[in-house]
Amino acid sequence: MGRVSEDEVLLLWRALSAFRSGPSPECAPRGRGGRSACPLARACPRWAEPDDYRSSLEEDPASTERRRARWPCSRLLDLLGPETTRIGR
Repeated sequence: MGRVSEDEVLLLWRALSAFRSGPSPECAPRGRGGRSACPLARACPRWAEPDDYRSSLEEDPASTERRRARWPCSRLLDLLGPETTRIGR
Protein backbone atom coordinates (compact mmCIF):
# COMPACT_ATOMS: atom_id res chain seq x y z
CA MET A 1 0.00 0.00 0.00
CA GLY A 2 1.57 3.25 -1.11
CA ARG A 3 1.24 6.61 0.55
CA VAL A 4 0.39 9.55 -1.65
CA SER A 5 0.53 13.28 -1.18
CA GLU A 6 -2.33 15.70 -1.80
CA ASP A 7 -0.50 16.92 -4.94
CA GLU A 8 -0.20 13.37 -6.30
CA VAL A 9 -3.92 12.76 -5.76
CA LEU A 10 -4.72 16.03 -7.56
CA LEU A 11 -2.51 15.04 -10.50
CA LEU A 12 -4.22 11.64 -10.72
CA TRP A 13 -7.65 13.28 -10.55
CA ARG A 14 -6.73 15.73 -13.32
CA ALA A 15 -5.28 13.00 -15.53
CA LEU A 16 -8.35 10.78 -15.13
CA SER A 17 -10.69 13.73 -15.75
CA ALA A 18 -8.84 14.69 -18.94
CA PHE A 19 -8.68 11.06 -20.13
CA ARG A 20 -12.48 10.69 -20.00
CA SER A 21 -13.57 14.19 -21.07
CA GLY A 22 -14.32 16.13 -24.22
CA PRO A 23 -15.94 15.41 -27.56
CA SER A 24 -13.40 12.68 -28.37
CA PRO A 25 -12.16 11.22 -25.05
CA GLU A 26 -9.05 9.07 -24.90
CA CYS A 27 -11.03 6.28 -23.22
CA ALA A 28 -13.23 5.84 -26.31
CA PRO A 29 -12.98 2.52 -28.16
CA ARG A 30 -10.87 2.90 -31.30
CA GLY A 31 -9.78 0.88 -34.31
CA ARG A 32 -10.71 -2.65 -35.23
CA GLY A 33 -12.52 -4.46 -32.50
CA GLY A 34 -13.27 -1.21 -30.67
CA ARG A 35 -10.48 -1.52 -28.12
CA SER A 36 -10.18 1.12 -25.44
CA ALA A 37 -7.06 2.28 -23.61
CA CYS A 38 -9.13 2.43 -20.43
CA PRO A 39 -8.78 -0.53 -18.05
CA LEU A 40 -12.35 0.11 -16.85
CA ALA A 41 -13.93 0.03 -20.34
CA ARG A 42 -15.42 -3.47 -20.09
CA ALA A 43 -17.49 -2.49 -17.05
CA CYS A 44 -18.49 0.90 -18.45
CA PRO A 45 -22.03 1.47 -19.77
CA ARG A 46 -20.91 4.70 -21.46
CA TRP A 47 -20.21 3.17 -24.85
CA ALA A 48 -23.56 1.36 -25.07
CA GLU A 49 -25.41 4.68 -24.66
CA PRO A 50 -25.86 7.62 -27.04
CA ASP A 51 -22.87 9.96 -27.42
CA ASP A 52 -22.16 11.62 -24.05
CA TYR A 53 -20.91 14.92 -25.41
CA ARG A 54 -23.98 15.47 -27.58
CA SER A 55 -26.34 14.23 -24.88
CA SER A 56 -24.87 16.66 -22.36
CA LEU A 57 -25.64 19.55 -24.71
CA GLU A 58 -29.30 18.51 -25.01
CA GLU A 59 -30.27 17.30 -21.53
CA ASP A 60 -30.55 19.07 -18.20
CA PRO A 61 -27.50 19.00 -15.88
CA ALA A 62 -29.18 16.66 -13.36
CA SER A 63 -29.77 14.03 -16.05
CA THR A 64 -26.18 14.32 -17.24
CA GLU A 65 -24.91 13.89 -13.69
CA ARG A 66 -27.09 10.82 -13.05
CA ARG A 67 -25.98 9.19 -16.30
CA ARG A 68 -22.30 9.87 -15.69
CA ALA A 69 -22.51 8.63 -12.09
CA ARG A 70 -22.94 5.07 -13.44
CA TRP A 71 -19.51 5.14 -15.09
CA PRO A 72 -16.73 3.34 -13.13
CA CYS A 73 -14.36 6.29 -13.60
CA SER A 74 -16.93 8.63 -12.01
CA ARG A 75 -17.03 6.46 -8.93
CA LEU A 76 -13.22 6.46 -8.86
CA LEU A 77 -13.10 10.26 -9.19
CA ASP A 78 -15.55 10.53 -6.28
CA LEU A 79 -13.12 8.53 -4.12
CA LEU A 80 -10.16 10.74 -4.97
CA GLY A 81 -9.92 13.84 -2.85
CA PRO A 82 -7.53 15.79 -0.64
CA GLU A 83 -8.27 13.39 2.23
CA THR A 84 -6.96 10.42 0.19
CA THR A 85 -3.60 9.42 1.62
CA ARG A 86 -3.32 5.76 0.65
CA ILE A 87 -3.79 3.84 -2.58
CA GLY A 88 -4.65 0.18 -1.94
CA ARG A 89 -6.06 -1.71 1.02
